[in-house]
Amino acid sequence: TLGLVATLLVTASAQATEWELVYETENLRVQRRDYEGSELDEIKGVVRVNATLNAVMALLKDAPFNREWVYRSGGASILQDSGYAQAYVYGVVDAPFPMSDRDTVVRFDYQQDPVTKEITIAISNFPDFIPAKAELVRVPKIGGHWHLKPEKDGWVEVSYQVYGDPGGWIPVWMANRAAVVSVQETLRNMISAVTRLEGA
Repeated sequence: TLGLVATLLVTASAQATEWELVYETENLRVQRRDYEGSELDEIKGVVRVNATLNAVMALLKDAPFNREWVYRSGGASILQDSGYAQAYVYGVVDAPFPMSDRDTVVRFDYQQDPVTKEITIAISNFPDFIPAKAELVRVPKIGGHWHLKPEKDGWVEVSYQVYGDPGGWIPVWMANRAAVVSVQETLRNMISAVTRLEGA
């Protein structure tokens, strides 16, 4: 449910802008592209993890463990859960000084292809689902998706695509840089986090 609440970004777009590579290792790739109508970038990260599909899903749905691997997570909690198909999730972003911490309210909708077993988790923004807190800046826009593709020999390709407006006043270059680092570090942390969870 929760691999996304820490990211200071917003929604999967349908535009045709080309992706630009901004970070790459042997196992992790992060790209950016312009987001229509905004100076803020849309970010996509792809990583391969040596784990079962069930283990990856368990990690994403584990709210208490969220802050252990999601970059700058200040914690997450499930506000409302409709079984496997849907969940409303509250998350806090531990923003770097001098920025104020942010919080998000998003809905995750889960779908699985019965043939390929691939799972798509859509992220939708619901900032008014619960009242805002005076000490936090409620993220006004966030959205995107996770896509989990099981591969042969016990690997899963994980794709995380997100766009967001962190709210408040943040220079565009800083918000775009933070978005890249957030996706990059969250997916890097996921590799070891899912292994620990599977071995627990």
